[in-house]
Amino acid sequence: MFRSALILAVQVLPCLGLILFGWGFDSLPAFFMSAPRAGLVVVTLIAAMIAAYCKIDFNPFRQGLGTVGNQSWQLGVLLFFSLVLLWLLPFAEQREILKLRGDSWPYLGLSLFSIGTFVRVAALKELGENFSAYVTLQPNHRLVQEGIYASIRHPLYSSLLLIPTGIALVFASLLVFPILMLGVAFVFDRMRREEGLLASRFGAQFEDYRRRTRRLIPFVF
Repeated sequence: MFRSALILAVQVLPCLGLILFGWGFDSLPAFFMSAPRAGLVVVTLIAAMIAAYCKIDFNPFRQGLGTVGNQSWQLGVLLFFSLVLLWLLPFAEQREILKLRGDSWPYLGLSLFSIGTFVRVAALKELGENFSAYVTLQPNHRLVQEGIYASIRHPLYSSLLLIPTGIALVFASLLVFPILMLGVAFVFDRMRREEGLLASRFGAQFEDYRRRTRRLIPFVF
């Protein structure tokens, strides 16, 4: 549990630090006066504690079997822009740049972020050592069909759409639209490649699993 907590702290605390840095450390009371902004921090810490308690393995760098091609470059670019946005979104809201009109957007954003965060925790718990940020197979890889994977095949990709969209809406940013569009393009490309890989490895077992599940949303899509 200590190792899981340490890995989570290394990943989560810098992200929260970037958000607070973007807002400005000299005006933190104003940051936490907003329920959605405060909720963003609280949900993140609660999810991290649950993940540490469950000893979830968060190692995203397993390359597994075969080559990963240009995935390292793609993931590096994605990580860079994700970190920039964590700083930029609160920075822009503080200065009322590219701001959505209306008071309900941050509450919708917190809801989407919360759902996405706990979907991600549930998915990682089921995947265990099968998890990798790369589209690849691990030694002794198995087709996970339990828990949240009994309903949808790609809960991690669901979370990749929900979490960034939710964060952008918490800060009432017009950037939510390009963020969502780029997220959809990334996720659909990854799903196509991943399903091809799983079909080649598991054959009829995967085809049966694909027939009785949805991709991203239970009972819908």
